[in-house]
Amino acid sequence: MQQQIKTVATTIPTDDDRGAQRAQQIAERDFDLAKLTDAGYALTSTVALTGTDRVTILDTLAREDPTA
Repeated sequence: MQQQIKTVATTIPTDDDRGAQRAQQIAERDFDLAKLTDAGYALTSTVALTGTDRVTILDTLAREDPTA
């Protein structure tokens, strides 16, 4: 069987004065991951890339292709 793979990339600011934006982006990431797991995807890896003023989170999800 073949697998279908999806990625979710979320960039979150680390500045103290951008807390509201950070909270919104984390909530959007949670929503996106929930939609994909509801569709049968499973989280296979998460990588956090840290920059000077932001963190980028890359989530990879996979599922068996139901049409293969």
